[in-house]
Amino acid sequence: MAGPLDGVKVVEITMFQQGPVAGMRLGDLGADVIKVEPKTGDPGRGMMRIVGADTGLKGRNYYFESNNRNKRSIVLDLRTEKGLGIFLKLIDRADVFLTNMSIEAPQRMGIGPEALLKRNPRLIYTHASGWGRKGPDANELSFDYTGIARSGTMMMCGERGGPPGTLIPGIGDEHGGLMCAWAVTAALYARERTGKGQLVDTSLMGSLIALHGVNFAAPGVLGQEFPRLLRSEAGNPIYNHYKCKDDKWIVIAHLQPDRYWPNVCKAMGIEELERDPKFSTIEARHDNGKELVSILDKQFATKTRDEWMKIFKKENVIHTPIQSASEVFQDPQALANDYIVPVDHPVWGKIKMLGFPWAFHETPASVKREAPELGQHTEEILLELDYSWDDIANLKSEEVIP
Repeated sequence: MAGPLDGVKVVEITMFQQGPVAGMRLGDLGADVIKVEPKTGDPGRGMMRIVGADTGLKGRNYYFESNNRNKRSIVLDLRTEKGLGIFLKLIDRADVFLTNMSIEAPQRMGIGPEALLKRNPRLIYTHASGWGRKGPDANELSFDYTGIARSGTMMMCGERGGPPGTLIPGIGDEHGGLMCAWAVTAALYARERTGKGQLVDTSLMGSLIALHGVNFAAPGVLGQEFPRLLRSEAGNPIYNHYKCKDDKWIVIAHLQPDRYWPNVCKAMGIEELERDPKFSTIEARHDNGKELVSILDKQFATKTRDEWMKIFKKENVIHTPIQSASEVFQDPQALANDYIVPVDHPVWGKIKMLGFPWAFHETPASVKREAPELGQHTEEILLELDYSWDDIANLKSEEVIP
């Protein structure tokens, strides 16, 4: 079945993660995504070597594979007149151009928004930058880490009084890529109404600021920040996480704490505390939170996480396990909703990959092809642009293509 963006042609010049993820998500939705690479390739192809890791997966790396599935790759030397000419032919037939280069780089290359939109007025020219197109730092370089730092994210993670929270790398770029893909789909819809393309800007910083939403309401409205919490001193101890007997962690989450307090007491065998004046109301539990957390810590340590989950389900306590990434890939709920999908990879065989955060019941997203080898589809794409085999041979001899 065709995806919702079937028939949409995307040309991208992207590298590392934010831009590639945006293109990957558009490809998931059915777009034909052509990745234009230099002869050295997207540096993300060497990411495992860059970070000093070894995947041991037959010469490929999962980082590039995850960011670039559902794409075709063409290698062009855009410094040559003929290479640039091929690129512009791609733009003539494209619906979307996508890049995450620095703001200034496309202008230097002669492929800035003014030039490409003049050539193709229906083009959605999409730029996923680090800091946005305006402002004093618009032209500064950025990576995932810098976006996470400047957006306030690190100071919203971790416990009060501790250092800035360290997050697993990539979460900023992933969210930036999703926001960028979302912007592209909105621009395509606008074009259906107006017939006009446009320049669309997203950024790592802007995407991460938007991610926090209500967390920025406090400094914006009150002029003060919502404080980072301490697990051991939770103001609402039945909205907290606890370690079980098997050293696995579990969350209980009640934002109607007075309603669920009796359920928690029964489930945890502390019925005597239900009407104890120190804990019987939301205010009392707040004022005596440290003591109650200590009590609950001791109770949780008496049973394994699976044992507690069975009890909580029976007693209508809102709960969930704190899972590792490996556990998520086995989670039946994630599998049932295609958040994790099985893929028959031509090199690795049967694997699992991240699936889709949305479901289209008539035009579903899908993984149709693995990430391309460098330049894998160069000849195929040139033939689609009406180049002959003789033309292709000449382009190779002139080192426009490899």
